[in-house]
Amino acid sequence: MNLDEKLKKNERLESKRSYYITEYIYRVLIIQKFILLPLAEKTNIKPNQVTITAGIFAFLSLVMLFNHYAILAGILYLIYDFLDHVDGMLARYKNLSSKLGHYLDLFVDTLAFNGAFIVVYLTYEISIYPVIFVLFAMNLHSLICPFVIVKKLKTLKNIKRFGIKKFFLDRGFILGIDASLLSILISVSFISEYFTFFFYLIGLIYLFDLFYRSVELYRNLKENNI
Repeated sequence: MNLDEKLKKNERLESKRSYYITEYIYRVLIIQKFILLPLAEKTNIKPNQVTITAGIFAFLSLVMLFNHYAILAGILYLIYDFLDHVDGMLARYKNLSSKLGHYLDLFVDTLAFNGAFIVVYLTYEISIYPVIFVLFAMNLHSLICPFVIVKKLKTLKNIKRFGIKKFFLDRGFILGIDASLLSILISVSFISEYFTFFFYLIGLIYLFDLFYRSVELYRNLKENNI
């Protein structure tokens, strides 16, 4: 098994390699080439240790944000995001994936993503509406896409892609929003302090992606006469 196959996320529907664009930059162009192999082969660092370190950076980022060190908060948040990719790749490379690691990673991500929007509201003078909107859209997407849409698509023998998503998938890229793009947008919102704009933007991306995936599921069910 080659390295790319070993590191492939098993929850992906496609049999061939596919990445979100920002995920590709992190995982393939940076981590896989310059960090993963030295970290895996020359140290005894475990994936859960990386996850805990990522959580510390996420927490520090929110503390800095609460104290109005917005630029520093954005940089720390990007470091958290970077480490959030490393832990999963390291776990797959070393065959150290575990339920504990999964739930630890889920806890850190939930704290980092939801906490970012809540701390902004508590610290800066912005309306509660963009905060409610982005939290609703993000969490609705995280509930429906993996547990309803992806789960149902996995039961189908043939999955057909449509429109612009098919165009990108044919070239090995997934069009949508993932943790890496979300973290980058959150970091930029910290650094720029244009919170309202970025919160509405993130929420709209999530809702559009959810709508597109729902249409895609409907068309596939129709193609399979279900």
